[in-house]
Amino acid sequence: MTRQTIRDRYSRLIGTAIEHPGGRQEARNAYSLLLGRYDPQTDTTRDAYSRLIAHGNVLTGLIWQDAKQ
Repeated sequence: MTRQTIRDRYSRLIGTAIEHPGGRQEARNAYSLLLGRYDPQTDTTRDAYSRLIAHGNVLTGLIWQDAKQ
């Protein structure tokens, strides 16, 4: 499992992207709340409620969108 922290230009923590074995990934905000998951087998990104967001990996977009709110 690898973690990548996402920070803004002022070095404030925005979120974290976590990669699990098998290529599955998840995005969490600065408070560790789940924002979404990416499944490489279906090549889809789903939000925390399992709703389809996009085909392809757009997890970092979910992190930045949450940071703006």
